[in-house]
Formats: sequence, C-alpha cells, structure tokens
Amino acid sequence: MIRYKKLAAAVGVMALLAAACAGDTGGGADGGGGQQAEVKPGGTLKMALTSDVSHAFDPQKEYYAVSWEFFRCCLLRTLLTYNGKPAEEGGNELHPDLAEGMPEISKDKKTWTFTIKEGVKYAPPFDDKEVVAQDFVRAIEREADPAAAAEGYSFYYSVIEGFDDSEGEPGSIPGIKAVDDQTLEVTTTEPTGDLDFRFAMPATAPIPEGAAEGHVKDYGRFLATTGPYMFEGSDQLDPTAPPAQQKPVSGYEPGRSITLVRNPSYDKATDGLRPAYVDKIEVGIGGTEEDLANQVDAGQIDIVFDGVPPAQQLREYATDPELKDQLHSDPSDGVRYLSINIAEPPFDDVHVRKAVNLVIDKDGLRRIRGGEIYGPIAPHAIVDTLLDDQLADYDPYATPNNAGDPAKAKAEMKLSKYDKDGDGVCDDPLCEGVLALTDSAAPYPDQASLINDNLKEIGISADVKELERVTMYTACNTPDRHVALCLGPGWFKDYSDATTFAEPLFGNASIGPDSCCNYSLVGADAKQLKDFGYEASSVPSVDDKIAECEPLLGDERITCYAEMDQQIMEEVVPWVPYLFDNQVRIVSSRLLNYTHSSFAGNMALDHAAIDTGGS
Repeated sequence: MIRYKKLAAAVGVMALLAAACAGDTGGGADGGGGQQAEVKPGGTLKMALTSDVSHAFDPQKEYYAVSWEFFRCCLLRTLLTYNGKPAEEGGNELHPDLAEGMPEISKDKKTWTFTIKEGVKYAPPFDDKEVVAQDFVRAIEREADPAAAAEGYSFYYSVIEGFDDSEGEPGSIPGIKAVDDQTLEVTTTEPTGDLDFRFAMPATAPIPEGAAEGHVKDYGRFLATTGPYMFEGSDQLDPTAPPAQQKPVSGYEPGRSITLVRNPSYDKATDGLRPAYVDKIEVGIGGTEEDLANQVDAGQIDIVFDGVPPAQQLREYATDPELKDQLHSDPSDGVRYLSINIAEPPFDDVHVRKAVNLVIDKDGLRRIRGGEIYGPIAPHAIVDTLLDDQLADYDPYATPNNAGDPAKAKAEMKLSKYDKDGDGVCDDPLCEGVLALTDSAAPYPDQASLINDNLKEIGISADVKELERVTMYTACNTPDRHVALCLGPGWFKDYSDATTFAEPLFGNASIGPDSCCNYSLVGADAKQLKDFGYEASSVPSVDDKIAECEPLLGDERITCYAEMDQQIMEEVVPWVPYLFDNQVRIVSSRLLNYTHSSFAGNMALDHAAIDTGGS
C-alpha cells in the first residue's frame, strides 16, 4: 500500500487542478522559463502553502513533490540530481552532484560504484564534518528501518542486496558499503537499469554521524543539510545533548511557517546546478485559496506553491495582456485516465475496451477541467517526456478533434461477443448499469456525466457512484469490489524513468488490495482471478515486457518502454488516457525569474529571482 499512499498524496495536490474553472481560459500561459529578466541575487522569496508538507521534512518519509523541490533546490544534495529546469532544457536528465561523475556500472549491471566529491561540508551545527561514503550507507540503513521510513518509498531500495532483511542496524546491508571515504559501492540482487535515478531521491541524501540518532520520528526538524540553504536556527542546534533535550530548528514550525536562510558552509564551486539567487525563503502555511490568491495579486506573496489559482483569478490573468506573463502552465509529467477492469464483463472483451477508447470525448473532458491550459490530450499511457518523445505522433484511437467517433466505436463494438445482432451497440444485459466510481469533488461528477453519455452511444450505461477521493481510490484498488470503471485516477512520476509508470500501474505485483495501483488487473493470474470472484481465468499481461525493460540502460531502455506502451494500448487496452496533465501557477510581479523544475513538477526555487527594487 506504500504506492497508494504516495498516489493519495500526489492526487491530493495535483488533482486540485480540478477545482479551477469549468470554462476554457484561453491561451497565454507561459512555458518553463517565463518572466525572465535581469537576474540579480538577493531578496526574500515569499511563498505560501495551503497545507503543511506530509512528514515534517524527514527525507526517509517525505513522499510529496512539494517537499522534494525544497530538498532538491535548497536543503539536500544527493549523489546525482537534476538541474531544476523543464524537460526540454534537460530537466529530466541526471547530473553528478555529490558524486564526481556518473557511476561506474559492472558488466552484469549489479554493481554501481560512485566516487564522492572531496571538501563538501554540512551546514551548522555539523560544519566540521565533510561528506563521506559512510554517510550514504547511514541514509540507506535508515531507509531500511521500518520505524524511520514508514509511509515512504523504501521499496525502491529492495533491490540492494540485504536491504529487505535489514532492520536498519549499522552494517546490516551487505549490498552497500563505503570502500573508503570517497568510494561508495552498491550491489543489487538483479540488474537494475534505473538505480542511478533512485540515488537522486531525497532518502539517499547523506546523514552525518549523530545527526539522526534519537530522531526516528522528527529528524526533519534536526536535518543535516548540504544545499545552499538551511532552516533558520540550524546553527543553534546542539547534537551533543541527549535527543529528548534537543530543541528543534526555529525555521520550521509545523503547520505555521518555514524559513530558509543561506548555508554558510555551502561552496558554490562544488555545485554547478543551483544558482540559489535569493537570500531567504519565507513560507506561510495555511489559508484559503481565495485569500492567498489576493495576496499574490497584491505582491504580498510571490506564489502559492501547492495550490491552484481560483477560477476568477485564472480568467483574469489569462485574458489581461498586462498579467499574462505571470501565468504559467507546465507539464507535470502526469496522466489522467479512465481505468477499465479487464476481468469484469463486458470489459473482458478487448473489442469493448477499444470501442470505449474510440467513443470517449477526450477534449470534452479537458474542457470540463478548464481547457487547453491544463494540458495536451493524452493518446497513450506514459507521458512523452519519459519516452524521449518516441511516441509523440502515436495515437491508436485518434478521432476528429479528440471528440470521440461513435461510428468508429460502433464498428469496433460489432466485433464483440456482447453485440449479438452486429449493429454496433451492446445488446447484452451485462452492458447495463456497470459499476463506475468517481471522485465526488469537482470536476469529476461533470466528467462522469459526459462519459456516461458517450458510453450510451455504444449501448453501455454506467451506474456512477461519487465517493470521497481516498475512498474512491481504495475501492478501485480492491479487486473483489468488481469496479468496472474507475473514472477519476491520475498518476505522476516518482522520477524521470518510465518504470515509475510501468510496474505500479500494469504489473502483477501492484494488484490490490495489499499493493497498488493496478486497478485494471493487468496480468492477474488464474488464482487471483478466482480468489477475487471473476469468471475469467486469464487476462493479458505485460509482466514479461516489464522484466525485459528493467535491466536496460539508455536509449534501449526508453525504446523498450515505448514498445510496452504500444502493447498496452493495442493489445491490453486497460485505460482510456485523456490528459497529459499541466501544473498551473500564478506568480506575483516581483518574481523575475520563473523556471519550471521537471523533476518536482513545480517552480524551481533555486532559479527564482526577486525584484529587489534596485537594492
């Protein structure tokens, strides 16, 4: 269920886009690098969060895009990292950070060796300590401790030899060792082509001796940082005191505020990726979206970092030439889709699933969400940025203006066993009142109504149940509930590799209820289907293709996942993908350098520059 908890967190932020406006806002949105001006360092970036981060900045627990941008930009350096730019400017590519270069990989692709930069020191109070290989071992050991990493993403490190058998005790993971201070060796149980991406995630950031001891539940408030910023008051921490007597940093008050200041130990000569223009970052936590939007308008804050512009504000900025450059719409590397249960009649017939893909008005669904500003139509499952645009022109269910084509859909339905008289309309009672679940929050009910109207064109009627978001996801992820259609899902990458779509969405190991999030039951075996109460004894699988792709590297790997995407869309057909999601933000006129970070799907904090009024 770890992946589900991640998904719930992601959806809790990204799906807020649904609450924006029901009418098209028109064009005028900027790309990743809008509002560029002469960049001068200095000043204070003022931001707001509508709610706090998920786990108080503990890197082993935080599984939330907002937190990950604070880590990437400001607080934590990792062996490898990203440049904080859009995908078209290399924002999904890995760069050495605390490593001297990219890792050396053994011929069997099971041993990865990192050489660590010399001379990188921690922020106060650990400014007398230099980052060494053992600090990364300590981080992975903490990630293996169930108490420290609860609700995180430790499953990504199960490939490390001995990780799953460890309880986080020092020296308990033979697959990761410090050969010497500058050499870290990682050995996996099987070839793992994306291990480099996993070592760019915050959980792998180094931890000096004594920093996290005694802070299983609250390490984030005592965080040892290596980035250009630190929490205000970090220099007042006393790691020599018993943990229970240590006072947390003043710069993070959970539920109230975050204040970051420059790290005096940070040496820019060791880091060519983070410009870190502003001197200080102040973040207020809480407030309604309308009130915070007013503060952005007034220049009192520069961005609502986790919110969505209210409809009225969005329309104003989209239509006013003086304000348009403060409106930004950027790819989130996420997809929105309808999930089809391929074991549940009538959707156990691939021709029915193809007919559904052909009849759905994708552009209508997008208009209900707010129009083109919220992203391009999705013609396939995995976002193009993770496939190096290999499928940019691929659309197996193209229809005029993406509005659906009932004639094509009926031609496909004629091939189905559920259309006995061959008129292109399902005439089997199983097509009546199929169970469909959706999110009760706007705009999902309106989208569900359109979907139901579309389905009626091919003789299918849906019994739509509107549920609270988490309840909906739980039900869709419970196979014995026999949910035929799940109408409200969205999925967003964990890191810049297609495997973060493949296994969790289409692998057998991700079938619920004890895992997540293969709602379509792709690859379910005969025993699972019987246990879940399905009459079908087999369904299509892509597990062999996932296994083929996993050990590959570079272009071979990308091509393999592109082939898998085509197999999913043409042979399995478990989804109707309809939108490659955009993140929409409005910023104040003070913000002179807006850059979209493809990694975290948000504004890059280290690239933000402020109008300091000539000072």
